[in-house]
Amino acid sequence: MANHANDGLARLAPLHDLKDFKVANHNLDVRGWEVIGSDGKRIGKVDDLIVDRELMKVRYLDIDVDKDHVLVDTDPRHILIPIGAAQLDDDGDQVFISLDRNSLSRFPFYRGGAVDSEYEYRVMHAVTSPNDTYAQQTTTQNSPNAEFYGRDQFNEDRFYGNRHQRSQAMPQDQSHLHTSTSNFNTNPNFNTGPSSYSDANLGSGTHATSGMGSGTGMHSNSGLGATGSSSNSNMDSNPIQNDIATIERLRAMLEQGTITQEEFTALKRKAIGL
Repeated sequence: MANHANDGLARLAPLHDLKDFKVANHNLDVRGWEVIGSDGKRIGKVDDLIVDRELMKVRYLDIDVDKDHVLVDTDPRHILIPIGAAQLDDDGDQVFISLDRNSLSRFPFYRGGAVDSEYEYRVMHAVTSPNDTYAQQTTTQNSPNAEFYGRDQFNEDRFYGNRHQRSQAMPQDQSHLHTSTSNFNTNPNFNTGPSSYSDANLGSGTHATSGMGSGTGMHSNSGLGATGSSSNSNMDSNPIQNDIATIERLRAMLEQGTITQEEFTALKRKAIGL
């Protein structure tokens, strides 16, 4: 694995700026996916991924917010959402976040390029204390450390949810991107069993078990794959059972803290057509 920690470049950078990284073939690439807010309405789309070049992990989703959700004279329309503060739809190409249109006015906009520590602290404050005013530090803050990134908001398992079934004998080599989603469950009855495992690490070698890597000879067994999903041959198209499964998934999100009780109630009513 190439060592990027001391090359003078920013630790966090957009994936499209990192020429030696790419989403591996047949892996799930969420860029371009629709982003749905807590009120069930579209907020925008995933424009890019923000990568921790030192630890080879995806840290944030770069969300391009729709024009009608911000002021007309606002140029930047992008926000960064910690990967664990969002969740993939179990069936469609959608990403759910626990923000609504009103919350956007209190969220710091992202103007592109490298991500500095001050912006990360502002984002975390907006996610964890949305109703409080952020007090900018007068002294230089320490760079986010392992404790900062150890929060649930950076937990990839919360993001992938039921899109990933536990991978057997998955190597834990930090030199590869392991966004393990090789066994996507596209069954609309949504698996609500034990929490699944995924390790969203980035890799830049010529061999990657999954996720992001460089080179043309990559071997990918799992990871981000828009075409790498496996459909359950016993897919049940019963709409009533689908509604029940959706409610179970929402309840799991509520228990994980991804959505609030109010959001759970609103989304449940929407799911059953009320």
